[in-house]
Amino acid sequence: MPKAPTRHLIDNGAGTIRIARWVDPLIDRYGHPAGGNYLEYFWLGTLGPTTTWLQRRLAQIADLHPDGTRLDLAELATSLGLGWESGRANPLIRSFDRLVMFGLASPLDDVLLVRTVVPPLNIKQCERLAPHLREAHARWLSTPDGAAPPLPIVSAVPVA
Repeated sequence: MPKAPTRHLIDNGAGTIRIARWVDPLIDRYGHPAGGNYLEYFWLGTLGPTTTWLQRRLAQIADLHPDGTRLDLAELATSLGLGWESGRANPLIRSFDRLVMFGLASPLDDVLLVRTVVPPLNIKQCERLAPHLREAHARWLSTPDGAAPPLPIVSAVPVA
């Protein structure tokens, strides 16, 4: 993967990027909605908070505009609580690159394809989860009807 996989997609003159829904029949069938709890509970530690919120926001937009739309990067950055500068250290652009790095987005020609359904974590990512989240993840995947069991936010130790 190139060092900056999304930089070429940014129209610096207009300050925009074009996104569209990434259709993947396998992940769309067996994955988890990007707006759901799975992304927050299990992907957050891997992606980080900015990239997680970006994934949620892009998935919502891609659901509304499956054939694609152009986003104003300054508006998008501000809506996520970020500043916007077109430089290399821009946190929004780094978050776009992280989405590509973890397979939640993919550049195709002049558009960034965005998953609206996220895949389950792989084995290595599961091993990196906090112990209470590893246990919760196993419970989540073992529910036959796909309904998510209640999850602890952190492991709690009773006060004596």
